[in-house]
Amino acid sequence: MAPILPIVHVFACSGRFASWEALQAHLAPTYTDDGDATPSPFFLETGLTHYEPACVESALLASPAPLAQLLDGVSYGDSWLAQACADAPGLLADTSVCVFAPNRLAHPQRSSLHHVGSYVYGDG
Repeated sequence: MAPILPIVHVFACSGRFASWEALQAHLAPTYTDDGDATPSPFFLETGLTHYEPACVESALLASPAPLAQLLDGVSYGDSWLAQACADAPGLLADTSVCVFAPNRLAHPQRSSLHHVGSYVYGDG
């Protein structure tokens, strides 16, 4: 059986979030007083499961920029960023979200954020 390759899902948008706190409120779950997680809007839109917060990277710039600039320094970028940029020529965005394995998205295309694409990534 072939190994399952890790996937990163890349999302971008512009002018949607007024602050870092607003972006995080869209992405991160909240918790009840009992410690039970309440899914975020992003979880509900994309069907996110196997949530690992350390494997979700987001950025918010002061003004829209090309995807390559917005995603500068993102994890494993050498293995997938060029393809993402090729898939979104001319895209200018001020917000990005990258969802890495082990997080799983059942339907990333249902996100209210623009789904740039899904890419295999790794060290090699």
